[in-house]
Amino acid sequence: MMKIPFFNYADRYEEDREKIKEIVYNVGTSDNFILKERVIEFEEAIGSYTGAKHVIAVANGTTALTILLKAMGVGPGVEVLTPAFSFISTASSIALLGGTPVFVDVDPATGMMDPHDLKRRITPASKVVIPTHLFSVMADMKAINDIAREHNLIVLEDSAVALGARQNGAMAGLLGDAGLYSFFPAKPLGGIGDGAVIVTDHDDFGRISRMLRNHGQDGITRFYHHMLGYNNRMDETVASYLTHKLERYDHLLNRRREIASAYNEAFGGLAPMIQVATDAHEERVYYTYVLQAEKRDELRSHLQSRGIETQIYYPLALPLQPAFAHLGHKPGDFPNAEAITGRSLALPLYAEMPDDQVQDVIRAVTEFYAEVKIHV
Repeated sequence: MMKIPFFNYADRYEEDREKIKEIVYNVGTSDNFILKERVIEFEEAIGSYTGAKHVIAVANGTTALTILLKAMGVGPGVEVLTPAFSFISTASSIALLGGTPVFVDVDPATGMMDPHDLKRRITPASKVVIPTHLFSVMADMKAINDIAREHNLIVLEDSAVALGARQNGAMAGLLGDAGLYSFFPAKPLGGIGDGAVIVTDHDDFGRISRMLRNHGQDGITRFYHHMLGYNNRMDETVASYLTHKLERYDHLLNRRREIASAYNEAFGGLAPMIQVATDAHEERVYYTYVLQAEKRDELRSHLQSRGIETQIYYPLALPLQPAFAHLGHKPGDFPNAEAITGRSLALPLYAEMPDDQVQDVIRAVTEFYAEVKIHV
């Protein structure tokens, strides 16, 4: 066991111990387990929080991507532009529908999709672009939307970790044609189980997504299937807990920002370390605190020796993953994404993290770089 874990689920759920018992009991005795009134209540709560016209609760974030891509017409012969540095679902969802992932290199400072590289990879077969927000940083949605309009592309905003983030005053998830939020337990609004929602102001994408999540039914006439869909529904226990937790979500976000601010202040002057770039027009949500660190592996070993757990997001750029070997990419094709995979390191950050542990992490990191400077 690490003295300072990367994430502490026990601490996260301790405050809600009795509420969770109550929710499980109430759902268990209700005869309503999946996609019933608690799910509807949660969809309405997310709609109120975000301003989204359509909110569709589904089983998980990958499902949300798959449903939206299907609703947008992705299939064989269709190309979807997606970041070379991201979690695999942004690309695997495309491939599993028969579409072709077209990888786009990223900005070396932020790790987000590079609009300049995006523009040069568009072909007549391109239909959708997936800008992805990672960690605490948002993609340059204005630049990407401008390019999308110029080339008649649909924008699917992968905002899985960015509920509550804003860019130029607009809510993440609603900056493109459709977006999504994930409620996997580690996410800022983490559930007791997996789950996600699709959000969109686009009537057709909302209508089709709602049918696709439940075997192609329209929610009016049971067992009448308008299209072939999926069994990708949110359950009542997850929905009920998320509705409860959403009430204090902004408080949890502010605590994450406090920890990130302490890290920012402490690490800003370290020469061997490149912080993720900030944007004065963003209101950030800190899912994880990821550094681009020189001597990353040595730093990670140093922190481990001090009992501090870290994670690497992500160790291999998507185009070089064995799952995408059929696309024929080779090392050097996406230099920025590949470079970041060798430098990225995530430090512990969660709303329940005690201040003394935050200071222990800061001391250990600054201690390492003080020693490294002697040998640089």
